[in-house]
Amino acid sequence: MWMPGDQIFELETDLEDAAIKLAKRADWLTRKFKHAGRRSAPDRWFAKGGYIFWIEFKRQLCEPTKLQWDEINAMRAAGLDVLWLDSIEDFRAILHDRENLLRSNQ
Repeated sequence: MWMPGDQIFELETDLEDAAIKLAKRADWLTRKFKHAGRRSAPDRWFAKGGYIFWIEFKRQLCEPTKLQWDEINAMRAAGLDVLWLDSIEDFRAILHDRENLLRSNQ
């Protein structure tokens, strides 16, 4: 949910770049997710402490395409942690949640 004062990015790549910076500062490894022959794969994965999750980044108020939803749902059905987001605030919350998950599993 968008709130007053949220940082808004015109381009999806700008949101992704900001998320990468936050993740790296928190010692998460991140890589662009290139899935041969699958244009609708999530944009990027993040890993730390043996845990990995995938993110599909979207511009403000945009949602994944039908093919992207199909891929997200297939990955989720396989037990993978796959999310999509359109704000840096959501990414901060996801990182916070995953950090808490890592701490609780130690």
